Amino acid sequence: MKAFAAFLAMLLIMTAQSAHCAQTPVSLPLGSKAPSVILPEVNGKLFDLSDYKGKTVVLNFWAFWCDTWKAELPHLRELDSRKGDLDFTLVTISVDSTRIAEFSQITNEKLPFPVLLDSGGKVSDAYKVHTVPTVVVIDPDGHVRYTATGYPGNQPVLTVLRRIYNEQHSKKATGILIRH
Repeated sequence: MKAFAAFLAMLLIMTAQSAHCAQTPVSLPLGSKAPSVILPEVNGKLFDLSDYKGKTVVLNFWAFWCDTWKAELPHLRELDSRKGDLDFTLVTISVDSTRIAEFSQITNEKLPFPVLLDSGGKVSDAYKVHTVPTVVVIDPDGHVRYTATGYPGNQPVLTVLRRIYNEQHSKKATGILIRH
């Protein structure tokens, strides 16, 4: 009976993990230079990460075939609403280009953040993303400051964003004091 219970527990753990569409964790080292991102948005406009040099950027990798994006969407909208306070840009990147029609139907209003299509997987490969969802925070100097597999919720991301924001404002304040 104990062996059967252990088997069921293992089966439940494996089912929970597959529900998050996880495969293997992200392995892009913290502090490394963020790879370039030039991808089309779902609306056809071209997004270039280099346009955001000097800004903090949150990349959220997801897949339309993995329905966790539906659960993430309200959290991402809430996170994006904080961009004015913490001076960052939120960008989502779909690692596939399937189910775009369903995505557009569910999100029938314009989202406040870009949704990019990485259908060839080059950007996902460059960021070593093998699990969706995955979150990567890039600081204004273009370095990876935070990664998480599975959406960690907004609080861990906001903690990192506050730290980066405070560091940037501390640098500016120090620079102003030195000039006087």
